Amino acid sequence: FCKEVDLLRQQVPVLSNMLVDCATVTAWLEEMAARSPGFMALDQEELVGYLGWWLVDNFRGTGRRGAYCPEWAHGAYRDHKQHIYQALYRAAATAWQEAGCQVHAITLLAHDHAAEKAWFWQGFGLAVIDAVRAVQPLDVTYPAGMTIRPATEVDGATLETLDAEHTAHYVQSPIFMAPRRSCKAVVWQQFSMQTPNGVWLAFADRQPVGFISFVGGDELDGIDLLRMDGVIGINGAYVRPAYRGRGVAAALLDAALRAYAALGMTGCAVNFESFNPEAAIFWTRYFTPVCLSLLRVPEWLATPHQA
Repeated sequence: FCKEVDLLRQQVPVLSNMLVDCATVTAWLEEMAARSPGFMALDQEELVGYLGWWLVDNFRGTGRRGAYCPEWAHGAYRDHKQHIYQALYRAAATAWQEAGCQVHAITLLAHDHAAEKAWFWQGFGLAVIDAVRAVQPLDVTYPAGMTIRPATEVDGATLETLDAEHTAHYVQSPIFMAPRRSCKAVVWQQFSMQTPNGVWLAFADRQPVGFISFVGGDELDGIDLLRMDGVIGINGAYVRPAYRGRGVAAALLDAALRAYAALGMTGCAVNFESFNPEAAIFWTRYFTPVCLSLLRVPEWLATPHQA
C-alpha cells in the first residue's frame, strides 16, 4: 500500500508523505484489528494481500449498517491483484453478512486501475470521489455585477436559507441521497468564527446567490490520505439554479483560495458524489482525484435477525 501511495504522490505532488510511512499505516491497522479483525491472503505462507474494515451504523444517513474499508486498510500484490481481492472479499462478505451489514464500501487509490477493475467485477459501483489541488488562484474572470466576500456573523440567516436549498438538492433526481438537515443561522455564525473555517458568499444585485464553505483541522471531512498539515477542506458549496453556468462557483473558489494562500495553506481537498452531475463536472475541472470510494448494496442479505 505504501508503495502505491508513493506512486500516486509522483502524480499529485501536493500529497504528503504520511502514508508512505509503513509504521504509521501499521499502527492504524493494529488499532483496527483490535476492534474489527480482518483477513490476510497467503500464498504458501507468503502474505500477498490484506483487508480490514470498520463497522458503521447508520451508514451515510441511510439507517443501514455498513462495512467500510478505508484506503489504507487493504492491499494486494500487483500480480494477480484481481484474484487476491476476490478471495479476500469472499471471506469478508460472509463476515459482514453475519454482522448485519447491508452496505459494503471500500476506498481505492485513484491511480490503481487494477484494484478498480477487481472491485467493479465484484458488484461495486463508484459513489464518492476525493480530490485535491494546490492552494493557488484560478485563471478565471469574475461575473459582471457579482460581489464575492467572506461571510460574517451577520450572514447567519442568509446562510441558513441557502443551506436549506443546498440540502434539498441532494434528495432530488438523479442524486437520490438520504435526506440531510440544513444548518441553522446560529450554527453558521459559530462555524465562521472558528479558524481556519471560512465561508464565502456571492451576491448579484445585493441578493445572495451562492456560497462555499471550508473546514480545517480535526474537522476535515474525507479520507485519511488528505488529513495533513496545511490542507483546508471544502465541506459545502451551492449556487442557485438561475445563476449556474455563469462562473459564480469558480469565482467563489478563487476568492477563497487567494485568502487561504495568504494564510500559508498549501492544499485544498474536496469530496463529492459521482452521481451528482453538477458537482462532478465542476470539481473535476479544478481538482485531481486521489481516491475513489465504491459501494455495493447487495440485493439480498440474510442478516441474523432476518434468518
